[in-house]
Amino acid sequence: MRSDRIVKTFDMGQNRFELCHQTFKAIRKLHNPGHRIQDTTNDALQRLAGASMAEAAADTEKQEAALDV
Repeated sequence: MRSDRIVKTFDMGQNRFELCHQTFKAIRKLHNPGHRIQDTTNDALQRLAGASMAEAAADTEKQEAALDV
């Protein structure tokens, strides 16, 4: 569901303004004429949530590496 994707994106520390702005930019780049905008929106949110999770994992690894030094 779309709400699950939004919650995953919010969990990574973004506020509503950033989420809306990034989602809008992603939809404009990903949308193909002839496809439903709802599907494009879901795809954009899924990609943003995945990117946020990858960034959070990278930050965690950096913090752990700093503690080891």
